[in-house]
Amino acid sequence: MIIRKARKLKPGDKVGVVSPSEPIVFRNKFKSSIRELEEMGLEVVLGENVFKEYRGYSAGTVEERIKDLNTMIKDRQVKAIFTSLGGFTSNQLLPLINYSAIRKNPKIIIGYSDISVLLNAIYVKTKLITFHGPTLEFGIPHWKKFTRDHFEKALFESGPIGKIKAFKVLKSGKATGRLIGGNLSVLRTLWGTKFSPKWRDTIFFWEDENITFEDLEHFLAHLKLVGALEKMRGMVIGKLKNIYKFKSKRRKANTVEQIILEATKNYNFPIIMNVDFGHFPKQITIPIGAKATIDTSKNLFSIDEAGVVD
Repeated sequence: MIIRKARKLKPGDKVGVVSPSEPIVFRNKFKSSIRELEEMGLEVVLGENVFKEYRGYSAGTVEERIKDLNTMIKDRQVKAIFTSLGGFTSNQLLPLINYSAIRKNPKIIIGYSDISVLLNAIYVKTKLITFHGPTLEFGIPHWKKFTRDHFEKALFESGPIGKIKAFKVLKSGKATGRLIGGNLSVLRTLWGTKFSPKWRDTIFFWEDENITFEDLEHFLAHLKLVGALEKMRGMVIGKLKNIYKFKSKRRKANTVEQIILEATKNYNFPIIMNVDFGHFPKQITIPIGAKATIDTSKNLFSIDEAGVVD
């Protein structure tokens, strides 16, 4: 299998910013992020429609959003594409992305939340390593040294990312595989489509926010139905935000851990959780498509491959 990698970023590089999903809410945070990127020596160019708003929940029409994305993809001077924030409508763009141009001109593409849809679809269609990491409105404006250090290591250095510290072991074991994943709620819109990941020999990482325990059971059952649980080699769970318990007089409230263990009880892959990614300021940058290892006997989770080249 041919894996494509973009060139690492360096001062002086031109990078583009697009809004593929939700409209920008906090322009002050957005502008603060632009300054952060400029302080790294990057030249930032904005998509023509980056500040558009359509129906209150999309950053412009489908035509406007895909125009910006494909323009950045085709521009050989643009070395990376950053996204403003997540939302709900990235999947509308999938049939319209210029995948051929991505294969011919690989570049860094980064974001999280609803942007997970784009990142995984692009990896599936082109085998370009994409990056689950900070967006301009949520991530970069809040970042501390931890988040910035991981961001720079993933995008500005061509060595393996290495060990990821601090996590909880939910199920013991050892696994090696290629990383795929992102936000669980939106990723399920890919499953069963031509943009769905090839699950065999993968380590699936996921996070979520504002869902109920019933939602979580539903999503994990969907993973089983599409054959993902029997093919993946490991599972990495990020920081979960606002996961609401179901409570009634007739049913005791479970825990997230109990739900995950019950859903995966017939599978032997290792599961770790509370890794630093998700809808929180502290987050690592994860290269989708890179090789990784879990070995709970050594308290090890490592990203063994760089997502970029010199």
